[in-house]
Amino acid sequence: MTDGVIRNTKVRSPIARIAWVLAGTICLFAVENIWIDPWVARRSHHRLPSFAPEALGGTWFLVLLALGATLTLCVFCQVLLMRNAGLAGWKKALTGTAVLAAAILASEWFVATGGMILVGQMRSHRRDHTVTLHWKASTTKNVRYNIYRGPTPGFHPDKLNSAPIDGLTFIDRTAENRTKYYYVARAVDATGQESSDSNEAFANVP
Repeated sequence: MTDGVIRNTKVRSPIARIAWVLAGTICLFAVENIWIDPWVARRSHHRLPSFAPEALGGTWFLVLLALGATLTLCVFCQVLLMRNAGLAGWKKALTGTAVLAAAILASEWFVATGGMILVGQMRSHRRDHTVTLHWKASTTKNVRYNIYRGPTPGFHPDKLNSAPIDGLTFIDRTAENRTKYYYVARAVDATGQESSDSNEAFANVP
């Protein structure tokens, strides 16, 4: 009978390698874009090839999608590693740190290359609020109303209703955030003739 010998074995995970490669690629790309490329551009008299895409251009959006997909795959790999009972805890923590660093640098890249401009534009065009308008009935019988809106007092180029309104209330659902609007109503008869502007009302959309 021979004595059995138990030897220490190392658990190697290809998923960890994938996570490290992806996280390292993100980190290197972000560092090049954020720090190395601007530093070289300031100190070189010759135009050198740059990996930094033009802000908010077509290439920039493609790079953003690629970074998002790569980072998502990194997180997915980390989740799989956390569920691997045979992998040492320090390896899980080290890989998680690499994935976290990649996420932070990807966010820094987004900000440094003009991403906040896009966020600001999206916020400025959000429509989270409505404006409700009320007006008094015209002294002329059998009329309906059209509602107009404009960006400055006395200027109302935008007609908001597609068909004349029978009632005395209108809800503007197209008002954009952080914008001030000026409104007027006009009475319209059966032939389509409009009256002059009503008293002007304004609304500050938060």
